[in-house]
Amino acid sequence: MGLMTSQNSKNYTLYILISSMIGIILSFFLIREFYGTAGDFVSSLCSISGSENGCEKVANSSYSGFRNLPFLGDIPIALFGFVFYGLIFGIAYLDFKSENVLHSGYKELIYGLAFFGLLIDIILFGISLFIINAICILCISTYIVTIVILILSHISLKKQGDSQNIMESLQKNIFASFKSNLLNYSIIILFFLTCGIGGGRFSSNSGTTSMGGESDKNVIQKKIDAYEKGTVLKLETKGIPFSGDEKAPITIVKYADFNCGHCMHTSMLLRQILQEYSGLVKVYYKNFPLDGNCNKMVTRKSPDGSSCVAASASFCAYSQNKFKNVYEELYNDNERGIRHSTISVLEIAKKNNLNLQAFNACMSSKEVSDSIAKDVEEAEKLDIKSTPSLFINNKAIDPGTPDPIFLRALLTHLTKKI
Repeated sequence: MGLMTSQNSKNYTLYILISSMIGIILSFFLIREFYGTAGDFVSSLCSISGSENGCEKVANSSYSGFRNLPFLGDIPIALFGFVFYGLIFGIAYLDFKSENVLHSGYKELIYGLAFFGLLIDIILFGISLFIINAICILCISTYIVTIVILILSHISLKKQGDSQNIMESLQKNIFASFKSNLLNYSIIILFFLTCGIGGGRFSSNSGTTSMGGESDKNVIQKKIDAYEKGTVLKLETKGIPFSGDEKAPITIVKYADFNCGHCMHTSMLLRQILQEYSGLVKVYYKNFPLDGNCNKMVTRKSPDGSSCVAASASFCAYSQNKFKNVYEELYNDNERGIRHSTISVLEIAKKNNLNLQAFNACMSSKEVSDSIAKDVEEAEKLDIKSTPSLFINNKAIDPGTPDPIFLRALLTHLTKKI
């Protein structure tokens, strides 16, 4: 068969360059989705015929990243995909510029990375399909890109010559390639890490990033100053379920929907805040179901009334002093992709040893509907339009999952005034 010509080698490398660039772009979109900066364009890509945005559901799950890391905050899994394709792009570029077609080790390294990447993709796809119960179109697109790169690199190695099989070539050349190009590969990885975090967090609305630098500190201070100038509102907390020390001087009120992924993330963050600021912070939980069946501010009515069912279950658990456990179980079901229903909340009630007869009676009572309506009426006066919406010491902060760095800075600021 002979050896592959230099031009054929360049052609395959060019195809890998193009494929990896597509992977970089798709991964970047996923990073933006994780940070909530993707915009409507990505949402339209992720929705099929107006159906649920599977990319958003995956991004909102706890499997989508590592959260509250020191100095870095939240880091998405997609960032590693971004670096992965960036590294392949860099290696392919070095291969394209190399005059040594046979023994550079670039193709072997690309093949090894693609094979490893495909194994990770299979695991991620399984988590998405069977645990999160969501189909992320952008995620699947990146998996396809990985397969294409694997096939291209395999064909390229196969055509490289008959004197050695692929496994022998891998063993011989991968380590040598890493050793001789360690500095280049390190620079590529660092470059794409920086671009992924910075570009993913950049919001055109604020023109700022959350990189933790001096400019970010200035932005946080400006947000704290804006909070201090905010209007003091009147929020009712009597008879509302809460966590933390009742005598804590800092009060957080959270309006949320149990089918809201960002509300789930916020609940995880607030759980950490309660531990970190023990005795200083208490959190009150109010319902704002995004469902017209029990929320007059929402026009759309869900056929199964899932959000209303979950809100009712949380109230009925509170009436039996079991709010905290049921509250967390409702979000656990949300993360697993279980739609809240009378059956699912009854299972939660059984698991937490509630009086089932009293629980069932409560679920259909006027008391529970009046409680939700009362929360909604207050939300209307507060001009709440989305979830989660947080109020700290009776002042609003920006809706949505709060930036952990800002939230901690604000709470630290408030504790100094006690």
